[in-house]
Amino acid sequence: MMKNFIFSILLVICTSVGYSQCSQYFIYESFSTVLPTQQGTWVSTSLLAGTTSSTARTGSNYLVFNGLNDAIRLPQIANPGVFTFWYRRSSTSTGTPKFTVQTSPNGTTWTDRLSVTVFTTTYQLASVDLGALGLTNVFIRVIDQRASGSAERYIDDLGLTSTSASENTLIPFLSACSQTLDIAYTYTITDNIGPQGPINGNYPNSLDRTVTLTPSDASKKLNLIFEHLDLEIDYDYLYVHDGANTSAPLLATLTGVATPSDITATNSTGQLTLRWTTDVSNVGSWGGFKATVNAVIALPVELLYFEGEPYPTFNKLIWATASEHISDYFEIQESLDGITWEPIGTRSAAGFSSQLINYSYLAYFDEYAIHYYRLKQVDFNGNYKIYGPIAINNPSMINKKPIRYYNTMGQEINLYGHSGFYLILYDDGSIQKSYK
Repeated sequence: MMKNFIFSILLVICTSVGYSQCSQYFIYESFSTVLPTQQGTWVSTSLLAGTTSSTARTGSNYLVFNGLNDAIRLPQIANPGVFTFWYRRSSTSTGTPKFTVQTSPNGTTWTDRLSVTVFTTTYQLASVDLGALGLTNVFIRVIDQRASGSAERYIDDLGLTSTSASENTLIPFLSACSQTLDIAYTYTITDNIGPQGPINGNYPNSLDRTVTLTPSDASKKLNLIFEHLDLEIDYDYLYVHDGANTSAPLLATLTGVATPSDITATNSTGQLTLRWTTDVSNVGSWGGFKATVNAVIALPVELLYFEGEPYPTFNKLIWATASEHISDYFEIQESLDGITWEPIGTRSAAGFSSQLINYSYLAYFDEYAIHYYRLKQVDFNGNYKIYGPIAINNPSMINKKPIRYYNTMGQEINLYGHSGFYLILYDDGSIQKSYK
């Protein structure tokens, strides 16, 4: 008896504390006049569909209960987790209201799991952790069990998580929240219209919501792939930050209808923070946004090129990176046969970077031959990757006679007083690049 009493208290507390709806596997901002089909068959009894945006919590639609035993029933759920919904009463409401959350193994026999009886004109959140009860394969419904009165009561933003990680893959922007994403799965991110969206209907005005996403494996990077973008141009924005909060560098500022290219985190934790803002009034009809996010392998270095230039006594090696992640240093290696390699020098790497970085190294030699070079890029954790090899021919200058000198513009010059790069034309027709 005492256990039941304590559990009842916990359920009541859940209705008054904040709950961050960040991980939902199905959730509906609105039902319109047609019941959804996601996850199975939905059933309602005598419900109305409200369409007044000032009454809705988000968007412009909501469910209307105006009599005893009005109910909405979800399909049979295999692994129910936390069930939530927002509720309120009308400004003229009278009588004694009551919403009850019930579960059933067969859709016929119902057991009460949560009741709310305190209604105001402001939306409140009701929440019950069905997963903690060990329930599986159950129907869920919210039923109006008012003791008296016929005034309207409303429900909006109904949602459900799952005890199965693979099903918690929908992230609607219903509130500011944060979530760690299991790298084994692909997630869907939508505006608050829900999993059916984006749809042809306005999202709410005056929003400012931030969601931070973190990969469960810090060696991976989150990758954002947009399927749809339809925001009021120059008024409503989706900002994508490269890190754990909105102070992190901006990767993208999105508005309008052009679908952006994929966006990948470059920071050391692989996190992305998305902030969605809308202005005070939408003009026209805007569909919002929809994207998928998954984790990709964090490449230590995105190498753009690795090349070499010959000079009389040295070879100039040059390379560039587009991005770096936990990169410690580059080791330059040389070989005369392309089989046996010897380290000849190092260059410190950037560590973490999402910008173009140029590197160079002068490899001096005392033997005229074909020289082979490669890069060994080493991470902070000791892992490494080999780039190359490249080959540079350094033929012998013996018995060759220089006959003319040219600058890099092809103009013949006198070496006296010249500085910088120049070209040597030999009597055998070969050309050698040199530097003074």
